[in-house]
This record gives sequence, structure tokens and C-alpha cells, in this order.
Amino acid sequence: MKKLFTILSFATLTAFAGYGQTENSGVMKATTQMKTFTVSENGVEKEYSVKVMERRKYGMALDQKDRGMVNQDRKLSSPFVTKLVAIDSDSDANYDDYMVLKYKGTENNDFEVVQTDNGFDINVDDKSMHYNVLENNYLVNKKNKNFFIIEEFESK
Repeated sequence: MKKLFTILSFATLTAFAGYGQTENSGVMKATTQMKTFTVSENGVEKEYSVKVMERRKYGMALDQKDRGMVNQDRKLSSPFVTKLVAIDSDSDANYDDYMVLKYKGTENNDFEVVQTDNGFDINVDDKSMHYNVLENNYLVNKKNKNFFIIEEFESK
């Protein structure tokens, strides 16, 4: 009985100690926003929709004033933001183009999708990129090229 009690105690302590060591990186749940715009192609109004799904991953940073202490406070850190932008330009059930947009964000960065004459602009704080719906391509300003990481692919 004493050996069984020792084994169960050891297993319980190991389980709690192992659970306490898991990394909590601060991943925020995904958010989704949907916008519908129109663009003029050869004098005909064409409707397209843009769906943006966001995921943020916060790194862990500890407060410098608590350095060396056992219980340290976490401080706010800049998240790494990943957005999946899905573009549907023919109003069917499937999206036509996808773009994965990654950038190092701030705590309160402003993300905005704004309609333009031939597509839409994605604005993050003072940085922007343009997507041309008619030609299915994107353009990033030279000064912002190191801010955005972009992967683009089409659906089959």
C-alpha cells in the first residue's frame, strides 16, 4: 500500500510540474472580416469580395524590473500578425485568389482594407500595399517592402 501511495504521489507531482512548464506564447484566436467592393471593367460594374482572417502570436517578454525574481510579470510585446486574404472576383462559392500577409505588428495597429479604382489597398498604420483585382497582382511601395511578407497563390 505504501508503494502504491508513493507511485501515485510521484505521478501526480510529475503531471502538475510538467503542465506548469508548458509555453504560453499568447496566441490570439483568429478574427475574420468580410468586405464587398465593385470595380469597373470595360464600363461594366464587377463585384468582388475580400475576406481577411487574422491570427496574432505574441512573444513572451518579461519586465526588466523583475529580473532575477521567481515570479516575473509579463510585459506587452509586439505580435507577429498573419492574415489570410481571400479574394472572390466572380461571385461563386469558391475564392479565386489567396494571399498570406505577414508582418510584425504593434500592440494597437490599425488594419484597414480600402477600395480603390482597380482593386483595394491594405493599410497597416502608415504602411500600405495595393492589390489590383483586374490583373490579379499586388504592389508594395518601395519604402514598405521590408515590412510585409507576402505569399500569393490561386485556387484550382
